[in-house]
Amino acid sequence: MAYTTTYDDLVISEGKLANSSFLGEVKCDLSFVFGAQLKSLRDVKAALSSQAKALGANAIENFTYGQKSKLLAFDDVAFWGKGVAVRIPQEDYNAFFAKQ
Repeated sequence: MAYTTTYDDLVISEGKLANSSFLGEVKCDLSFVFGAQLKSLRDVKAALSSQAKALGANAIENFTYGQKSKLLAFDDVAFWGKGVAVRIPQEDYNAFFAKQ
């Protein structure tokens, strides 16, 4: 079972969600943002959440994230993330939030 959590009224899973309907890919790279070294995984989730909601999603599946070095400052790292915006059945969506 893949790690699954919730954020900003979305279900976010590192794996595939059952009965999901594909809406589009979402991605975020904070290495080009001023003050990127001060950003966190929460900022990645916020960016992906905004994109997913714009597509009408109630979940993100196959969520992956990490850090990478910035090109001009090797001591600076920045977060990146990506996933697939999906729509899951309302019963499944409610079940995830009932566990919280």
